Amino acid sequence: MKKYYGYMYTIVSAIIFGLMPLGAKIIYRNGSNSITLAFHRFLFSTPFLYFLAKRKSGESLKVGKDQLRKLVILSVGYISTPMLLLSSYNFISSGTATTIHFIYPVLVLLGCAIFYKEKINFIRGLSCFLCILGSLTFYTSGDSFAALGFIISFTSGITYAFYVIYFAKSDFKGLEAFTIAFYLSLIGSIELFLISIVTDTLTFSLTGFGWILSIFLAITTSAIGTILFQKGTILIGPQKASLLSTFEPLTSVVMGAIVLNEKLGLSSLIGIIFILISVVLLGIYD
Repeated sequence: MKKYYGYMYTIVSAIIFGLMPLGAKIIYRNGSNSITLAFHRFLFSTPFLYFLAKRKSGESLKVGKDQLRKLVILSVGYISTPMLLLSSYNFISSGTATTIHFIYPVLVLLGCAIFYKEKINFIRGLSCFLCILGSLTFYTSGDSFAALGFIISFTSGITYAFYVIYFAKSDFKGLEAFTIAFYLSLIGSIELFLISIVTDTLTFSLTGFGWILSIFLAITTSAIGTILFQKGTILIGPQKASLLSTFEPLTSVVMGAIVLNEKLGLSSLIGIIFILISVVLLGIYD
């Protein structure tokens, strides 16, 4: 039953994150920007996560120096991913950006193979090939605007792969998922505040609806979505958790087309199919 709970947690988490691009673009139209939105996402979720962590543990939320060090390292991938992915929406469609970002399951496989000597069998190798081939279809030669969006979203896949692997391989024994999420959110909000000050991108000129949607997005993604993914990763492992997140790009593509009228060319559609097939192959046969 733990295995099936792991599948369920991961899929629900993927759907939640798949709705993020839609919310982000609406928030942008209401006065925000990518770095401000990423900062608000962690800032607004921190009190909510503190309440959940305190209620779950019933004791002090103190962590040891070694665990704090690991949390700070983990936060690098944790904050870089949404900051980069949210930025890519300014250059390419949300569905395309999220699908390119989904190269991260392949990077998780490669990272585990290179750094932890885990084997890549035929199915994993085929899935890696299809995922890379699918990602290449999104690159548009001569279009610097689209190329920049491709690079940013691809980099977000790299940072997320680092987050997934480091989280799974680090020893956070004794820490509840809520506690880990709280510290990541707290550390992330501090780091993003400093980044926004240095880059002069922090803005408070949001509409009332923009503020409400920012708070809602923070709670659903940083709190609920992150915790579900962490639980899924613990139950079924980093590779399968990554691969069963296929509903994330699928949700983004469908909602982008329905709500935002985002159009996809034939090559992009083929790329999406390749990436989804690679993920499904690993989820079913690996």
